[in-house]
Amino acid sequence: MRAFAVAALVLAVSAQIARADDNPKRKVVVLEYRSGSAALIGISSRFASTMGKLTSLDVVSPEQAKTLYGEQLVQTVVRCAGEPECVSKVGAKLGAAEVVLIGVSELGDVILTMQRIDVRSHKVTSRIADSLGSDAQPSDDQVELYLKRLLPPGDFVRFGVIDIRSSEDGAVVTVGNTRRGTTPLPPLKLEAPATYAVKVEKRGFVPFTTTVQLPPDVELKVDANLSVRGGGSHWYQKWYVLTAAGLLVAGAAGGTIYFATQRDDSSLKFGGVIQ
Repeated sequence: MRAFAVAALVLAVSAQIARADDNPKRKVVVLEYRSGSAALIGISSRFASTMGKLTSLDVVSPEQAKTLYGEQLVQTVVRCAGEPECVSKVGAKLGAAEVVLIGVSELGDVILTMQRIDVRSHKVTSRIADSLGSDAQPSDDQVELYLKRLLPPGDFVRFGVIDIRSSEDGAVVTVGNTRRGTTPLPPLKLEAPATYAVKVEKRGFVPFTTTVQLPPDVELKVDANLSVRGGGSHWYQKWYVLTAAGLLVAGAAGGTIYFATQRDDSSLKFGGVIQ
């Protein structure tokens, strides 16, 4: 029985060229080059889809590239035969900073190759090749492992922004057990996806607390309206607002409030309590 192990089956890996301008939101087009093989149908689309889920890159799938470039794209890539300068010209026409070229060929086993080609320099910045059985299909986990070998580590570090505003200046803001400063406070860029406890407090006022699930590439706004301690405020005077992607939710004092919305098939929930 043929066991699959990425470390054992990798035929060739070239070291990634570290570059200061590897923008984690750069535009990357995924193209496919086949050399007489009908194996691994849809593999390049799977790579594009996984890149879109794991990174903040502006990924152009093979299908999107064909729409933008025209029907001649497949023939153009075939004529390039994997030559970096030729492939770079295709990427440039599509407005990409980088091309990820997925190659499929057969020499008994199926040979799967993956190359990062920098459009500006026309150079291959990293390359991986693997040998698969004729009827094998890499799992989703294996595709993820390939990408983490191929792309810079920084591409997989994602961020979101929490913008915390208070009705009172000079309130202490704590996020994730770390004191972030006093209001007014600039928006905080934090690793995402992640869950953060938020607390806003000032002497003489009832503290505001909430828990926020921060998605990648999203800015959340948290408005904390602090009430004077012992002031006997009505329920509607103690509230906070969370906005994300144009959605608005207001909560009452002493209660737990949350909403759920769909984004890329995942639920985002936000909850808060004013204590």
